[in-house]
Amino acid sequence: MWPWYFIMDVGLWTLAAAVVFWAWPHLGHWWRLSACLTAGLVMILQSLNEVLSRQVFQAWTFSYEHNRMVGVTFLGEPLEEHLFWWAFAWMLPFFYLGLVAWFGKRDRKHGRPVKVSAHE
Repeated sequence: MWPWYFIMDVGLWTLAAAVVFWAWPHLGHWWRLSACLTAGLVMILQSLNEVLSRQVFQAWTFSYEHNRMVGVTFLGEPLEEHLFWWAFAWMLPFFYLGLVAWFGKRDRKHGRPVKVSAHE
């Protein structure tokens, strides 16, 4: 049985890395810093959410019969569960700011006023 959950996490991290590499050259220093700090904070908060949801409140559980895990844990939880959410923590702020920068560049090119710029 393949560890499909881990394979999906690798795919998500590949997508997240592509988004970061796409957005990085279009963002100014402070916007890059903001996106990195946001991602780091969301990773910490999501890890805390995982621990609270599963161990303290017992909000959900895994079926290890249907979801083969690689066997590595972090804070008492399967690593795959953290990797899944951490990928989104990096993907979303960089995707949003990359779009802001892309649309701003497009609007400046067409002579439209740009009210928000992610390149400053």
